[in-house]
Amino acid sequence: MAVAICVEDVSKQYRIYQQPADRLKEMISRGRWKTHREFWALRDVSFEVEQGTTFGIVGPNGCGKSTLLQIIAGTLEPTHGSVRHTGRIAALLELGAGFNPEFTGVENVFMSASLAGFSRAETEAMLPEIERFAEIGDFIYQPVKTYSSGMYVRLAFATAISAMPQILIIDEALAVGDTVFQHRCMRRLREMQESGMTILFVSHDPGAIRALCSRAVLLHAGRREAIGKPTDVLNRYQKLIMAREDAYEAGEPATEETISTENEGEVSYVYRHGDGSAEVLRVDLLNAAHKRIEFVESGEAVLLRVRARFHAEAEAPVCGFLLRNRHGIHLYGTNTELQQLDFGPVQRGEIVEVTFAFNCWLAPDTYSATVAVHSAAGISFDWLDGVLFFQVMSAVGMEGVSNLNATAMTRRIGGHPADLEPETIGV
Repeated sequence: MAVAICVEDVSKQYRIYQQPADRLKEMISRGRWKTHREFWALRDVSFEVEQGTTFGIVGPNGCGKSTLLQIIAGTLEPTHGSVRHTGRIAALLELGAGFNPEFTGVENVFMSASLAGFSRAETEAMLPEIERFAEIGDFIYQPVKTYSSGMYVRLAFATAISAMPQILIIDEALAVGDTVFQHRCMRRLREMQESGMTILFVSHDPGAIRALCSRAVLLHAGRREAIGKPTDVLNRYQKLIMAREDAYEAGEPATEETISTENEGEVSYVYRHGDGSAEVLRVDLLNAAHKRIEFVESGEAVLLRVRARFHAEAEAPVCGFLLRNRHGIHLYGTNTELQQLDFGPVQRGEIVEVTFAFNCWLAPDTYSATVAVHSAAGISFDWLDGVLFFQVMSAVGMEGVSNLNATAMTRRIGGHPADLEPETIGV
């Protein structure tokens, strides 16, 4: 397949000065007096985007996503490296970029279309569709500085897609709109995907990345951390975020070392109690290939594995888990006793591993797991709340907390009571 965007070893350096006068001192000395420090927003980032695909970019704030998009869009020059692309680009970058706040919405539409190479007649032909999609009423004739953030992004998105570019760049802008507008945008994005448009999509919403993108890249500290299938990249991203949170809770600075996705560290938790007769060493959520995951497709077969060391002899101990949603509501729990699995006596120093297998028929949301090891009489040896967090995703929309995997059928039975089968009348 042809390549629409090729990013080769792109780096971007900024010079940071303590005060404006330092810049002048450096210029006067012709560089002999260095008064700045160097900050690399990007370092040697490379990837390719195939034509007609949707490519996701994820990463924590400050990782270089917006800088990279500006370089691809042509509004910023890289310090090193190059970007090549084929076809016209329309970019929906950070909120506030591109429109003149003193101009009306219509005037900004004409200005943006002119910069994209459209004549006034062509823009006038597109204007009714832009007005219909943006749905901001008479505000389109008011200065943009009077707009709410939602109104701004409605008009900006409507203007960007009206030009039908070969490449569309979206930088987290859709998160500002209301739910109805977000659904409208997602529907339009799918239509553009089907038409063969290349889309570069930046979002902190893993569900949107998973649903829209065929490939994704993870940026961290200006470097490419991972690239590949969205699920794999999002799992890597979740590990990075959790490592950052662990470093924060421990009071450590969030350096590259402390938030490295390769460091496992000790088991983390929100709350812990027990008499210490046993210690939970590790808790993992695994997919069917026994790989650790943080993102689960609704209905996917998963394994929850608990490993514990006993510091005292125990007769028939019990190990279990409990799932809660983000509101703290208990959704499902079980243990080895309910599963009729008897450990028998366990010796001091012995390590026991228990694996629970289930299909994760939960609705899309964020969930936490609590695990515990206790005696048959209910005395807690080790109990950990919030020992792991995971997110469930689904391409099919639904309401509630569980996925009953319902199907639907329809038939036409006429419009007169006499057309109904006897047993269906009154139902």
